[in-house]
Order: sequence, then C-alpha cells, then structure tokens
Amino acid sequence: MATNPKLPDYENVPPRRTKDDHARVEMIKQGKFPWPLMALLAGVVLLLVIFLVLPKAPHLTNAPTGAEVPQQPTASQVQLTNVSIAPSPVGGSLYLNAVLHNAGSTALTGVQVNGQFMGPNGVSAGSSTAAVQAAFGGTASENLSQAPIKPNESRPVRIYFEHTPQGWNHQVPALTVTTVTGTTP
Repeated sequence: MATNPKLPDYENVPPRRTKDDHARVEMIKQGKFPWPLMALLAGVVLLLVIFLVLPKAPHLTNAPTGAEVPQQPTASQVQLTNVSIAPSPVGGSLYLNAVLHNAGSTALTGVQVNGQFMGPNGVSAGSSTAAVQAAFGGTASENLSQAPIKPNESRPVRIYFEHTPQGWNHQVPALTVTTVTGTTP
C-alpha cells in the first residue's frame, strides 16, 4: 500500500541530510608549481627565437656584373645618301628617295627623320617629321620593322612627307635623324 513508510532498498543511495546539515565547500588542492608563469615565459622565449632567426629585411641581390644593356641604335649609325625628290601624285605632299646605309652593329627596324624645308630666300619655311620606309620595285614601300636593315647593309628607302609648308623652294629639305629603333643581330 501507499502508506508503508518503508522505502525500497536501492543500492548506493546516499543517506538523507538533516535540516541542520549544510553543504560543505571543499577546496580543490592545487599544486605549488606556477604553471601560468611558465606558459608566459615559454611564449616570450618563442617570440625571441622567431625574431632572432627570421631576417629583419628582405635579401637584396645585386645584378650580375656581366649583365649589360644591349647597344641601342643611334642616329650616328644611319647614313642617308643620294637623296632626291620623287614626283608625288598628290599636291602638297613630297616623296624623297634615298639610300640608307646602316653603319652600326644592330639591325634597324625603324627610322624617323625631321625635314627642314627652306624658303626662296634661305629662311626656314617649316619642318615636318616622317618615317623612313624600305623601297622596292620602283613605287612600292614597306615598313622597316617588316624588312629590317642589317648592320653594314645599304638599301633604297622612301620618305613620305604628307604636308609641305607654303613658300617652300622645292629643293631637297635638310634631313635630321630624330628616332632610331633596332634589334640585335
């Protein structure tokens, strides 16, 4: 029945506490060794090792002493000879035929000249810049980058000035080489 005050037998049932029995706080014993201090010291030592072992700045290497920039073509290696005026199909423009000799050690892939046009009284009437093109077959021409002029080679070339200044004396203009491009042979 339900009025039986006897409790069933359970194994390992702790005894009941009385109302005067308060819970006791038990302190867990800790060792006397300072583990947090040791962990901090180990971290400091690890940081010191990292700073001492790793380099402070990136390693810079010097360029090899034998490395040289290839010789670039200059205006002094370009020689224009036999310059003559060719008829132009369009008024106000001018074709010059010439022979270009490459006196340098690099192949020429581009030459640009500045033409100084003189007036009838010897005063400059104006100037114009034009590219030098390789000439072949009388009237045909092509860019020097497609047909480079090798060192110590001479080749017929054509220079086309699109506009000539007013008052020009119709003589061959004074030509100055302004830009030269090339490749090593």
